[in-house]
Amino acid sequence: MELPECKVKFVVGLSNGESLVEGVGILEKKPNELSPWHKLQSYLKENSLTITSMSLNVKTEIGNRHYHLPNSKSKFQGKVPNSYNCFRRGAIDGLTGASGYELYTVAEAIYDDFKVRLYVSEIDPDKCWVNVI
Repeated sequence: MELPECKVKFVVGLSNGESLVEGVGILEKKPNELSPWHKLQSYLKENSLTITSMSLNVKTEIGNRHYHLPNSKSKFQGKVPNSYNCFRRGAIDGLTGASGYELYTVAEAIYDDFKVRLYVSEIDPDKCWVNVI
């Protein structure tokens, strides 16, 4: 089974004021190269930068959706994460096969003793969940 191209993209704000978008510019997705997330990690290390904010964004038929993790400039003044992570999670129903699959892009805010995970569905980006690990 071939998975669809991901619609949900991560957007990060960096400690130098720069904003980067998954699949754009230095984070462009190319065959036989590092993933955009791993390109970002290399860029951060090479330039002694950190991620200061992270969101998941998706374009839909009725407009753009933006799902934000806590950050240093949060209007809700929550705890600031130590770092961030992003990955994809999928599941296939063994009974229905390919027609019963789920795919999520997951953004993660990492703290000393816990993580906040934001799951956004690739199939229906209006659906999202938050989990504390």
